[in-house]
Amino acid sequence: MAGTAAYEPFLKFRYPFRTHQKMILDRFEQEIRKKEPGQPLRLHVVAPPGSGKTIIGIELAVRLKKPSLIVCPNTAIQGQWVKKVELFIPENSGVHPGEIVTSQSDQPRFINVLTYQILSIPEDAAETIIDLAEGFWANDISQAQHIEQEEARARIAAMKTSNPAQYKKELSKYTKGIRNGKLLDSQAARSGDKDSLISVLHPRTRELLTKLRNYGVKTVIFDECHHLQTYWAVVMKNILEWMGIENIIGLTATPPVDERTEILQNYTNLLGPIDFEIPTPAVVKDGMLAPYQDMTYFCIPGQQEMAYLSNCHQKFHSLVEQFKSPDSDFCQWMKSRIIERRLADGTQREWRKLFAARPDFSTAGVKYLIKAGVRIPADITLTSEMAGDLTIEEWAMLIEDYALNRLKISGEEAHQALYDTIRDALYTLGFILTEKGIRTYISPIDRVLSYSRSKLQAVKDILRHEMRLMGDRLRVAVVTDFEYSNALSLAKLDNVLDEECGGAISVIKELVTDEELDTLNPVMVTGKSLLCDDDIAETYLAHFKEWANEHGYDINLTMKPVYGGRLYEIEGSGRDWNTKSAILFTTSLLEKGITRCIVGTRGLLGEGWDAISLNTLIDLCCASTYASVNQLRGRSIRKDENYPRKLANNWDVVAYAPGLEKGINDLKRLHKKHRQFYSICEDGRIQKGVAHIDPSLAFMTDMNLDAINRFNEKMMARAAERESQYDKWRIGEKFANIEQDSVEFSMERSAVPCDTGVFTLHTANLRGKAAANKFKGGAGALALLAAIAAAGVSIPVAIGLGAASALFIRSSIKGMNKAAEYSRKHVLCMDSLELARRFGLCLFHALKDAGLINRMLLEKHLNISGREDGSVRVFLDASSEESALFAKSFDELLSPIMNQRYAVPRYETAVPDSRGDLAAINAGLKPGQALVAAWHPVPDVLGVNKEKAEIFKKHWNRWVSRGELVYLKSAEGERIIEQYGMNNVLGIKKQVASFWR
Repeated sequence: MAGTAAYEPFLKFRYPFRTHQKMILDRFEQEIRKKEPGQPLRLHVVAPPGSGKTIIGIELAVRLKKPSLIVCPNTAIQGQWVKKVELFIPENSGVHPGEIVTSQSDQPRFINVLTYQILSIPEDAAETIIDLAEGFWANDISQAQHIEQEEARARIAAMKTSNPAQYKKELSKYTKGIRNGKLLDSQAARSGDKDSLISVLHPRTRELLTKLRNYGVKTVIFDECHHLQTYWAVVMKNILEWMGIENIIGLTATPPVDERTEILQNYTNLLGPIDFEIPTPAVVKDGMLAPYQDMTYFCIPGQQEMAYLSNCHQKFHSLVEQFKSPDSDFCQWMKSRIIERRLADGTQREWRKLFAARPDFSTAGVKYLIKAGVRIPADITLTSEMAGDLTIEEWAMLIEDYALNRLKISGEEAHQALYDTIRDALYTLGFILTEKGIRTYISPIDRVLSYSRSKLQAVKDILRHEMRLMGDRLRVAVVTDFEYSNALSLAKLDNVLDEECGGAISVIKELVTDEELDTLNPVMVTGKSLLCDDDIAETYLAHFKEWANEHGYDINLTMKPVYGGRLYEIEGSGRDWNTKSAILFTTSLLEKGITRCIVGTRGLLGEGWDAISLNTLIDLCCASTYASVNQLRGRSIRKDENYPRKLANNWDVVAYAPGLEKGINDLKRLHKKHRQFYSICEDGRIQKGVAHIDPSLAFMTDMNLDAINRFNEKMMARAAERESQYDKWRIGEKFANIEQDSVEFSMERSAVPCDTGVFTLHTANLRGKAAANKFKGGAGALALLAAIAAAGVSIPVAIGLGAASALFIRSSIKGMNKAAEYSRKHVLCMDSLELARRFGLCLFHALKDAGLINRMLLEKHLNISGREDGSVRVFLDASSEESALFAKSFDELLSPIMNQRYAVPRYETAVPDSRGDLAAINAGLKPGQALVAAWHPVPDVLGVNKEKAEIFKKHWNRWVSRGELVYLKSAEGERIIEQYGMNNVLGIKKQVASFWR
């Protein structure tokens, strides 16, 4: 070990670190300074594939100055770590890498690179888990029945022999606990013996760990640490404690942020929370990854599919229709649950307690009663979620309560019949009604939308378009969930979907039967099959033999024609033949352009697969988790030296069934896919969410065929804009790596009347325009009088003065037209941009005056811009915290009044009926009669007390409208809520969206 210490100052990365890598290293130094004595250092870093995490990991090992263990998921990545260490050894130093780094287990080095499997596979995984499970089971029996362990084990052995079914059922409870880590964790906690769980590992693994511990390894770096879930996470945690590790570093591109709570807990118990995250755009701007744009192509299910989807909805629609009446038994039940809220003893349950216990049900119940025309009493606190129409999920929630607590316990036959009707209607839409409530499942509707045959036509449309744009440079991957769709498992889908729908096999068959697309020479590779286009069958064989010989692989291939000879099925044999070699070779053909289209499954073309030349991705997968989306999107953005200005087009295909509530489920999946993913917007901003595909998607509630066609045409046009989209990324430009929140909203009305009693810059401009026109009009009149007087003296002079008069009068008329138009557009009314400006300035100055944001911020830091679809984006260009506060407050300001503390009125001045220019100008200059059009809530952070609320009111009066502050908890406030509450008078649709810079 003594010799290894000398390597630390000797090792130095040969090249400058990129900006994003420097940021990670700076954060590491901060964590070093913050570390408490005696506590292990934990650094959890998230960075995208291709960002140089391996280089960062080695640099961290060098800086920590202690022998390190690097753990990675497979041998391929293991080899990459070993290779990268060479970049830290000075050239011509005479030091062999093997002196510093090793992937072997016999002799530790300064850097030791091993796989997860070597460190955590028990001697006999299956038998060990069973043995452990029986031990935990026997322990529970012993404690519960107060018997000896031996007697408990004898009981288990007897059950195993005489009642194997019951034995397996009971045993599975314990094996599940072991696999998810709970039992192992609790065992280690109970025993307090660090060796207790190490003992279940393979003897060779125990020997290896002992060598590493004795060598002095104190740093462990987990590469692709998102694999550390359940069993692996618990075993690794115990290994680290046993070894006395001082530094724990986790590197990943895809943390399991949307996994189950227990999985996420195992993960964070080991690695801690995420300390630093570098999003994909940072690495793109640093020039290490290629830029990209996300696009979506919509398709409508075929006639037979649509008929099936409509039939599924019909039962539910009929059911809901009878519940809408305020005289229905359903409505009376909802009133008893939401308004009366009687407990068993006859007393009324407090609203706050019901809402705390069942917030979603309470919200849906109030929403239903409002739509039914039932007056909501003052003791019920209204929220923004209670406005609008009920979603199908909210209907299901209310119907569940009615069915279980009203119908099921009733002895009336009619009630029992209605219960059965409800159960059947819910089932068709993906809801199963049980005694414990409704649970959802992947319904036939979801499967029809996910695997609709219309998606195949969409793929063909996209490919034809990309072929014409890219020509021979096109390299495309079409990725599916399966080779064959598992939709077949549902017998009810017979005659709607077949076994190939949604699978890779259906895609390649469509391609090779299309004359134009067949020229792509597609290849399909899955875990089970390897198919290639008949046009390259011989070429495929010849190149494969050459490739296998070059790498010394023992592989033999045979092939046979299938699907009428349009495809060839390839089968391999030999020591080195496996899925990995098949995908590696097929990828090499894609790089060379022998095939320009590879069709495959997410399991093979996701994490770990690299194709440098890939520039188009078509995602047909249903998976929408953060990890799966991030990994798949990372495949197409590797830098290509042969195509320096490469920009990847990443396509999603969405099946949409117009007019059906569940017909938007595929679109909902698209929203979920893009929720945590950054991409470039049409205005060059880098934003999370579907709005980076197109801003209209954020507020889209319904589409018809014309709207779908227009959207698809827009996407096709954007696909052709690779060069301009590349420039929008501004690669090489500095970035701050901060996330800022914005509010994006649209307004149903094109414009709303203003309160002309508020003097604004527009009012001042109008006064200036009006004064100039008065001068021009007066000068014109004087010139006319002069012309008349001059007529008695000189004809030329009179003509000259008359022309001057006409010129002034004409100029005056034009000026009046412009002034009137200005008054109508900017003084009497405001469009969504002007509304955003006034509301934004009011909020900005109120937050500043209240000391809630930096007083050094200027109005120029308030950004307001219109988007392609007519929506508006508003954000404060400040720190992440200030930006988030402003966005939250602006979002609240656009919400209806409900349960807030304070509100202010917004007056609208009546716009004159006359269309005359003078009337429009006068109305803008002389405030007319104004009426309260709406009440707007004071944002929460300014409504905490009257002092801050008065600050907001002052700026509201300055920028937006006259009016006094009202406390909504007062009697006057309750009257205002009753008249104006829940009223979205402006027709606002809005969202808070995050963008990166």
